[in-house]
Amino acid sequence: MDITWLGENTFKINDEVIDVLVNPKSKTFDKTSISENTIFVNTDSSDDIENKQTRIESPGEYEISNASIHGVANSVIKDQDRSISTCYRIESRGLSVAVIGKIGSQLDSEALSVLSSSHAVVFSPDNSNIDSEILANTIRSIEPRKIIISGYDKSSGKPSKNLDGIIKVFGVKDFEPKGKASFTLSSLGDSQEIIILEN
Repeated sequence: MDITWLGENTFKINDEVIDVLVNPKSKTFDKTSISENTIFVNTDSSDDIENKQTRIESPGEYEISNASIHGVANSVIKDQDRSISTCYRIESRGLSVAVIGKIGSQLDSEALSVLSSSHAVVFSPDNSNIDSEILANTIRSIEPRKIIISGYDKSSGKPSKNLDGIIKVFGVKDFEPKGKASFTLSSLGDSQEIIILEN
């Protein structure tokens, strides 16, 4: 399975069977890279792309194109407005990835029962709804083997401010940012690995 960060809060998750775009925006990816099998998954708001792709935008259980996708809600309260950020567990060929949106609080027991023990967790640290420590503890509670974090700017050679904050909470001192996180069931290993994605 390959996970790529396309910018902002947009990720591409694919293997030989599935092709998922998380939070696609017209400015974050090349429209020619999508196929009729590409699934759009939105954690926080609808995309701004007009086409006929299959879209998942709310909590629930879905079986699409050989992928099992289970979405759970997380409440966000901001300036007295209440909204929902949906977190997803995407499973394909025995591998599972938890996709964490811009959550507003720690995961409740229902969300944890769905997301826990996912092989990998992918998220953007640029979340103004929750502080870095609570976000990091939430990710730890899922107990993944791979923690995949976006936010390294390849052109400037620097992490974003929020990425800098979250890697300090995780205790990461030295890292080599990657263009893509790739793993298989056999390559997961026994210890937890933190992967920083660049764009």
